Amino acid sequence: MIRFTLAAAAALTLAGAAAEAKVTITCLTNAGHLTRQHEPLMKEFNAMQDEIEVQYAAPAKNYGDTHLKLFRGSATNTLPDCAFQAYNQLPSLARALAKRGQIVDMGPLMAGEGEGWSAENYSPAMLDLGRVDGVQYGMPFNASVIQWYYNADLFKQAGLNPDEFPSDWDGLIDAAQKIDGLGDDILPMFMWLINGDDWGFQTLILQQGGRMMSEDGQDVAFHEKDHALEAMKMAKRLHDEGGLRTDLDRETQFAAFTEGRMGLWGLSPAGARNMQERVGGAFDLRSHPFTVWNDADGKLPTGGNAAIITASDPEKAAAAWEYIKFVTGPRGQQVTAEITGYLPTNRQVLKTEYMGAFYEAEPYYATPVKQYDRAGPWSGYPGTQSEKIWREQASTIRAVMEGEVSPEDGATELKAIAEKLMQR
Repeated sequence: MIRFTLAAAAALTLAGAAAEAKVTITCLTNAGHLTRQHEPLMKEFNAMQDEIEVQYAAPAKNYGDTHLKLFRGSATNTLPDCAFQAYNQLPSLARALAKRGQIVDMGPLMAGEGEGWSAENYSPAMLDLGRVDGVQYGMPFNASVIQWYYNADLFKQAGLNPDEFPSDWDGLIDAAQKIDGLGDDILPMFMWLINGDDWGFQTLILQQGGRMMSEDGQDVAFHEKDHALEAMKMAKRLHDEGGLRTDLDRETQFAAFTEGRMGLWGLSPAGARNMQERVGGAFDLRSHPFTVWNDADGKLPTGGNAAIITASDPEKAAAAWEYIKFVTGPRGQQVTAEITGYLPTNRQVLKTEYMGAFYEAEPYYATPVKQYDRAGPWSGYPGTQSEKIWREQASTIRAVMEGEVSPEDGATELKAIAEKLMQR
């Protein structure tokens, strides 16, 4: 782990860097995020000053590929200067890089910004997304908690009031059944559950007030208080009563919803802009906070990624910090939120001069900020087998939904899969 003292940080100011030469840094992100978010941010940052030039390496395919590229870079000493790592994969990466002195502890850099700077810009819960073992290895860049998108026209056709969205799961399933009755070509609902990563499964655990892992991140905890069992019961109920299909990929779901053939879709706010562009004026598109079982303690796993610094050269590390301050600052987060719909990670974005007026005028885009206090951790497993663990768990959840495995046996299997494959 690379640590900066306040004196060292001060010595690496931009003024000093500019006196010598422009500092060029290279960052890594994935292909899906590069052109839509990072290129506009990179261009704006490069244009606003002449001390630092930011470049991006050839993008990874997705979060999993980013993870693998960073591990390979660690082994070959070819890491980029900064990267954007998924929250659920940050712990295993940070612990591995810290042992090799290849990741920066941003705590001293934050302290160097002056008293009150952190509190003015980031909530404790948001900063926690980038902490591993109490160390601030990442600064939250993208954040998303699952939300509902819904077709208000189909609500009306089904005899539902689109202005009174269901307040609990019973009401939600009842609404799905009414929409299902509109015809064979209409899909009642869909939710990110088994057709991607484990974000949807973790949603079913955290919204009960549960947790995925123990405090130290080394032991499975999603089975506590029967949370896994209740999650499996709900998964089956969503399939049997809510009409949630197990055989539709994301492209098929997206087409069905944007063409007006699906009533409800539980998904990330990251696609809000793209979805609105595809729908156009075809129907009345709306969004709503996600349903939780435990209103007092229920959380929702926060998808997205944190910016990390992996530069070994102190001058490049200091430059990377300046760029990360920009992209996670109010202007950077305004750009990102307007382009994608992501939940801003910086508190100042809610001010009128940034996004406050926009959210008031565009309630469709304001749903993420209504769930700011619901943002909980998107956990990962120790070791490098998280993707394999999820593939096997997804098969079990599918079997539960389709009635091949009981919810009780399914919950037991989920725990056994994780404990068998995760490295301690």
